[in-house]
Amino acid sequence: MKSTSWLIFFSVLLPSLLSANNNAAPPRIPKLDIRFTQKGFKTVPENFVAICNSAAMTIARHYPDRKFKPILIPKANHGYPVQLDQKGPNGESMIMLAVSDGWGWAQIAFQFSHEFAHIVINQDQPRAGPNHWINEAFCEAASYHAIKVMAEEWKTHPPYRNWKSYAKHLDSYAGNYLKKENARPEGMEFIPWLRKHEKALRLGKRYPNREIYKYVSYQLYGLIGKNPKHLAAVGLLNTGLKDQALTTRQYLARWKKVLPPAHKSFADQTAAVLGFPLSSQ
Repeated sequence: MKSTSWLIFFSVLLPSLLSANNNAAPPRIPKLDIRFTQKGFKTVPENFVAICNSAAMTIARHYPDRKFKPILIPKANHGYPVQLDQKGPNGESMIMLAVSDGWGWAQIAFQFSHEFAHIVINQDQPRAGPNHWINEAFCEAASYHAIKVMAEEWKTHPPYRNWKSYAKHLDSYAGNYLKKENARPEGMEFIPWLRKHEKALRLGKRYPNREIYKYVSYQLYGLIGKNPKHLAAVGLLNTGLKDQALTTRQYLARWKKVLPPAHKSFADQTAAVLGFPLSSQ
């Protein structure tokens, strides 16, 4: 075959290969066992579980070797979404959501992915004390990521074929949280704004104000969106943590130390975005 023929051949083949790669089925490892156990709730339980599984897998795929416990959803119309400290009758993880029915799929996915991120970060780990706001901000950022990934993957590989048309609604839902104005809360540059509110976030301890930390989440999502593989680093935020009185900078520096080499740069990026560079750490 002449060189010009080869060139034509590859010019036709390459786009097909790239398209095939972009349309690859979402990962199915690790396998998650999610069970909706509430009786009488307005939903199709199988659909509810399919949505939650799709959302959680956008995060769990970055932990292919982790053995996640079965997850029970005993209540979907709780007053607020929460990953419970208490375990199920057989040691299962438990998550409760705050939705009125089973038809708001984007809201279900958004809430469940946030609480699943808490399983990844906080379950069976030391508490972060005044630095818990960083945990919450990462969980919220993970939920933004989940919705965006689902919006893309459902175009070709939704849980059921007839759900493809819902992809655009997921993308629209994510857009509500990813508005450009969130980059400048109160019209301020982000780092000076964070300095203004850091004390309040730290005083919130386990219950920081979401109306404050959501702006931190916006910044963290920017990092995750550029390189989602670093979601594998957030599960180590509290690993081996012994001192809950660490400053924000100390907390981030300690996290960097326990990260494998492939993810240490992500700790640097996170610290820089928050205004606590670790170059000398």
